[in-house]
Amino acid sequence: MSLRIHSLMGIQVLDSRGRPTVCARMTLSDGSVHKATVPSGASTGRHEAQELRDAGSPFSEKYFGGSSVYLAVANINNIIAPKLIGCQPDLLTVDTTLAKLDESTRHEILGANATLAISLVCAIAQAHAQQVTLARLFQPTGALTIPMPMVNILSGGAHAKGALDIQDVLVIAHGAQTIAEALSWISAIRERASQAGAARGFITNLVADEGGLGIPFSSTDEACAFVTDCITDVGLSLTSEVGLALDVAATQFFDQGNYISRSTGKVFSGDQWRDQIHSLLNNHPILSIEDPFAEDDWNQWAQFSQGLHRPVQVLGDDLFTTQATRLAKGVHEKSANSILIKPNQNGLVSKTHEVLLQAKAAGFTTVVSARSGESEDSWLSDLAVGWNAGQIKVGSTHGSERTAKWNRLLEIEATEESVFSKPF
Repeated sequence: MSLRIHSLMGIQVLDSRGRPTVCARMTLSDGSVHKATVPSGASTGRHEAQELRDAGSPFSEKYFGGSSVYLAVANINNIIAPKLIGCQPDLLTVDTTLAKLDESTRHEILGANATLAISLVCAIAQAHAQQVTLARLFQPTGALTIPMPMVNILSGGAHAKGALDIQDVLVIAHGAQTIAEALSWISAIRERASQAGAARGFITNLVADEGGLGIPFSSTDEACAFVTDCITDVGLSLTSEVGLALDVAATQFFDQGNYISRSTGKVFSGDQWRDQIHSLLNNHPILSIEDPFAEDDWNQWAQFSQGLHRPVQVLGDDLFTTQATRLAKGVHEKSANSILIKPNQNGLVSKTHEVLLQAKAAGFTTVVSARSGESEDSWLSDLAVGWNAGQIKVGSTHGSERTAKWNRLLEIEATEESVFSKPF
């Protein structure tokens, strides 16, 4: 039976931060119902696809301070749905239709939160129609690759009201043999960090947007040393089992060519800041560093990446914003060697996948990532697996919107033929 879209609607729902976001609900001709909720970021690059919110429009909901998404929902119900009802839930066909309905460069007309919601729910519905999981929709045969997790321990920046200058200190259990083992190690490290933070007199049962601990530190060096102590305290090796990752999110404290420490007020030139980053790499077991420079400070990115003294994953988030043209520039200029893949930075599932494939073809590693404002949906895990991304970053081990993704990976590992990615 060839299933078709019977009904389609957008709904305003709440994300994990209590802010409005878009959910798409699709009913197929067999009566099955499928839903997808889109995430939203707090630390957003200015080159990302444009989510549509209601501030300044007749749709604006005063109780949400202009952040409601009724306009995006109306675009689904009044513009998109009439074009798709009666059609087959085919991702490429639907994404082509969405691109024709909104030909703007960043989905400014319909809103990337509207287009992504439809694109996602279509992919989920297509998987149902083919009687496969979402991961198997993209990789029909062979062993599935479970991605290596990159997990928040400490959070600062936009995720924790500046508890750290940088956004996150994370861990990578690169010596683990399964996702189950990796998460068991990381959970122990996270619990030890909570205990150590409490021993310092800090409240650790209140966490940042992505579940990390918002413990204040006077410097990034001190924060890194704190996490490495937690790793060794639980009996894990810093050389063969667990390393650090940093999300610097440098765009947030870049101003007129300088990098300004929010904790000390000290001003660094681009070259001085590059020296600071090199110092961190020399002093700590850092495997990956994300957004060490601002999103348009291309010269510093290239100088840093080409001047490394040891292998490090240089990960572009705000630099690339999951956009093909910016990735092409970064590949040409050798600005980085890895890309963060966020579907809502792009606005369409198929186009997001194309950017990931473009990165892989250039020899980049790829890290599929959640956002600070998430839902309990687990589609991100299926995409990371089906796309053979190799790595995934969804926040910490606390919060149901985070554990939903980890639990889906554990389920795939337990029920499917799979191998665990070993990118490091």
